[in-house]
Amino acid sequence: MVVYSPGRANLIGEHTDYNDGYILPFAIRRYIKFEIEPAKKFKIFSHQQKKGIEFEKPAKTNSWADYVIGMIVKLQEHGYKVEPFTLNIDSDLPMGAGLSSSAALEVGTGYAISQMMGYEINREELANIAHECEVEFVGVRCGIMDQYAVALSKEHHALFIDTMTREYKYVPLHLDDTKLYLINSGVKHELGSSEYNKRREECEMALEVMKKTTFRDVTIEDVEKIQDHLLKRRALHVVTENERVLKTLSALEDDNLTLVGKYLYESHYSLKDNYEVSCEEIDFLIEKLREYSNVLGARIVGAGFGGSIIVLARGNFEGIFERVAESYKIKFGITPTLLNVETSEGVHRV
Repeated sequence: MVVYSPGRANLIGEHTDYNDGYILPFAIRRYIKFEIEPAKKFKIFSHQQKKGIEFEKPAKTNSWADYVIGMIVKLQEHGYKVEPFTLNIDSDLPMGAGLSSSAALEVGTGYAISQMMGYEINREELANIAHECEVEFVGVRCGIMDQYAVALSKEHHALFIDTMTREYKYVPLHLDDTKLYLINSGVKHELGSSEYNKRREECEMALEVMKKTTFRDVTIEDVEKIQDHLLKRRALHVVTENERVLKTLSALEDDNLTLVGKYLYESHYSLKDNYEVSCEEIDFLIEKLREYSNVLGARIVGAGFGGSIIVLARGNFEGIFERVAESYKIKFGITPTLLNVETSEGVHRV
């Protein structure tokens, strides 16, 4: 049995998903491929890692395999029996590029197991189990965006999600002569995961200072009253990013892609200055892209500290990218890569 689990890009709404905010992700046509069949004991092999693991009872390994093992554990906790299987994993989804390879691994594993076992698991339930896997088993306190996007996305649409209520709706992407691209910067700074959890703590501290229980009750006026400059900047990003998602939603409904691009740039500078999750290499790429009128907007995507940039551009962007990539290579000695982004269905069986 073969299952494909997509990566995801996020148009806008970064670091808002664990703050009861709004997000606008979509699945992309880059996949982790799963081949699963029943076996006498659990055997998992990754072609990317060139490593395999065998076990009879699932237990934490503190390795890439935990995204798979955690799904076995969590499915069992939710009352789903999981028989042993052989799982071969292959992928054309770049790891560490901010395209949510971990959620693709979790959701894909869960979906493959459910298909093998003959379970009809609701996609929202699958996304929630995968989220539990990452937070409680792997130990990354992420929001729900990645798992929801991988499980629920629809081709030619973005997925508008209210992370407080977990309600969602599909938003058509009428791009016409405009295209979305992802530039993988080729850098991923080690402090990413520890700083991610730190940002969550800082947001919780900001809420405490404002005497609020959720950012949905926070106004700009509330933020302005915070005395601590660091906490004020963190809160300012969350509140203004939520506003940008809603404005982007309206701009998409009006087919105003120039305005969408403007909000992407605004999002990036807030992530850089207020949330401080960008880095020198990413900022260099953004500034170079701003020199071209064909580029409507761009911003860092994912947890930050490297990874990828999402770009909205018209015309011959490949030519622009070549010039920007050359400057980048001269400065940093790294060759960035370009992905032409096409939307995808969520996790599916072939």
